[in-house]
Amino acid sequence: MAANISICDICNHRHISQQSTHWCQDCGEALCSECIEHHNLSKATRGHTTFTITDYEKLPSFITNIKQYCEKHNEKYLLYCQTHECPMCYKCVPSHAKCAESVMPLENVTENSKKSQIFHDLTQSISDLETNIMQIRKSREDNLGKLTLHSKEILAKIREYRERVNCHLDAIEQKLIKKILNVESKCGQKIKDILKTLQEVEVKLSYFSSSLQTIKQHASELQVFFAIREIEKQVMEKEHDLNTLLENKRLDDFTVSLEIDTKIENIISDIKMFGTITVETIPVNAKFINRKSRQAQILGNVVQPLDNIKFRQIRKFDSGSRKITGCTIIPDWRMAFTEYLGKRLVIKNANGILGFKIPLKESDAFDVTVVNDATVAVSCGAPDRNGKTSLQVIDVNLRRNIKVIDTKSWSYGLVCVDEKLVFSGYEPDGIYTVDLKTNQTTVIASTFSLNTWSYISCLKNKFYLTNDSNNTVTCCDNHGNVKWAYKDEMNMRIPRAISVDKNGNVFVACKRSNNVIVISPDGSRAKQILGNQDGLEEPCALHYDRTTNRLLVTNYMGTAFLLEAI
Repeated sequence: MAANISICDICNHRHISQQSTHWCQDCGEALCSECIEHHNLSKATRGHTTFTITDYEKLPSFITNIKQYCEKHNEKYLLYCQTHECPMCYKCVPSHAKCAESVMPLENVTENSKKSQIFHDLTQSISDLETNIMQIRKSREDNLGKLTLHSKEILAKIREYRERVNCHLDAIEQKLIKKILNVESKCGQKIKDILKTLQEVEVKLSYFSSSLQTIKQHASELQVFFAIREIEKQVMEKEHDLNTLLENKRLDDFTVSLEIDTKIENIISDIKMFGTITVETIPVNAKFINRKSRQAQILGNVVQPLDNIKFRQIRKFDSGSRKITGCTIIPDWRMAFTEYLGKRLVIKNANGILGFKIPLKESDAFDVTVVNDATVAVSCGAPDRNGKTSLQVIDVNLRRNIKVIDTKSWSYGLVCVDEKLVFSGYEPDGIYTVDLKTNQTTVIASTFSLNTWSYISCLKNKFYLTNDSNNTVTCCDNHGNVKWAYKDEMNMRIPRAISVDKNGNVFVACKRSNNVIVISPDGSRAKQILGNQDGLEEPCALHYDRTTNRLLVTNYMGTAFLLEAI
C-alpha cells in the first residue's frame, strides 16, 4: 500500500495538500475529487480502473504491496518470463535473452484471472474446507455429548451396584469414579483442542474468502494472478492439516464403557476392583470434500443420445511441438503431448501456456496415458535403430522417467487400466497388458487384425481399437472376442486416436477426413462432431477426460483444441 494514500498524489506533486477520494489501479496513485474528474475525462486515462479510497483500503496488504512497476527500472511491467516465473518491463528483456522463447506479453498471462478455473477452484476449496470444518465440528460435538452421556450411564450403573453392598465399596467406588472423570476430562480436552484448532482455521478461511471477493472486485489482474498463488498455498496447507488430523486418527470417536466384575457378590472377601474402564476409538466415516471429488460429481450417470452430444470450445492453442501423436489430461488439469520422432513429452499448463518439455532418451514417444496424479506412461511406436521397443513411465513433477519396460512387440496406442498398461502391439499383433508392479506381460489373443498406428481405449472390460489400413474401429471384450466393428470409408478415413466416455460413446480422430466422429455404444451409427471448418487438419491425438467431460484434440502439426461437453 502507498505510504500515504489519504493525500492526492497529483496535488502533492504540485505541493498542494488535498484529501484523496479515489484510487487509480492503473496509475497506482491516489486522486482527489477534482483530479479524478480530469482523470476520467482525459483521453489517456479515461479507460483506467478507479474506485474509492475506502474500497482500496479493504484490499489485504499483500495485495496492495504487489508492484505494477519494475523496481529496478521504474517502468511498468509489460512482459512475463515463464522460465523464471516473474514479470518484466521492456528494459528487463536483455537480461532474459537466454529465455527469450518463454517471454510473452503479461496481459496474455493475467487476462481473465478473475474468471479463471484456478480462481474458481480456490474459492470452491475455501468453501469446501468450511464445509469440512462444520462436519468435523458437528462430529466432535456429538462425540462430546455421547462421551458425557456414556459417563453418566456408567455412574448410574455404579450407583445401582453400590446400593447392594456396604461401606466396604466406598473407597473403590471413589477410585473408579475419579478414573472415569479423568478419562472423560482427557478425552474431552482432546476434542476441545481440535475444536479450538478448527475455529482458528475457520477464521483464517473466512478471511481468505472475504479477501477473494474483495480482490475480485477491486484488485488488478496482475494482483489477482499473484495473490491467488499465495492464498492457494495457504489453503492447501489448511487442507493438508485437516487430512493429517484424519490420517493420525485424531478425529476418531472416543467411547467409554464399563465391565462389571462377575464376582461382585463376593466383593467383600474377593474383589479388590469395582470394574475396569476402557476407552475405544471408533473410526468415523467422514469424507472430506476436495477438488477430485468435485470433479467426479460434475455430471450424473445420464446417458445422452448420440444426436445430443455437443461440445463448446474452451480454447485453441499451440501444443508447443510438431508431429503430435498422443495427448492426455492430467488430474491437476495440465496436459501432456507426445512428439513422435522427437523423443519428447510436452507439458502444457491448464491455460494452454507451455510448462516444460521432458526429453526421453530411452526410446521415441508415440502415445501417452495417465497412470496416477503425477505419473504418465509413454509408448514408443516403431523400434529404434537398435531394434529396441519399450514403455516409459514418467514422473511429471520430477521431469524424468522412473521406469523403463522392454516389450517384444511394437507399442502404439496405450491406456492404463487398474495399474496395468494395455497397448496395441504390432509384429506380433495383439493386445498386450503389462503389470506395473511386476512388469509381467500377457497377451490377449484377438480374432481381428491390427496395424501400425493402431490406438486403443478401454471401458468396463471392453477394448476399442482403430485400424487405419481398413478404416475400422473394433470393440472387443477382455478376451479378444469381437463385440462390434464399425467401418466408414467416407467419413472415417485413416482413424487414429480413440477415446471413450463413461457412457460408452466412442470418439475417434480421423487424419485423412480431417474430423472427429463419435460412434454409438453399440457401434450401429456415428456422427461428426468436429471437422475441417473447426480448424482440424490431420488430427492424430485425442483424449476424452471422464471426470471433467472435456475433449482434447490435437492436429499432427501441433494445433490443439480443448472442448467441453454441453
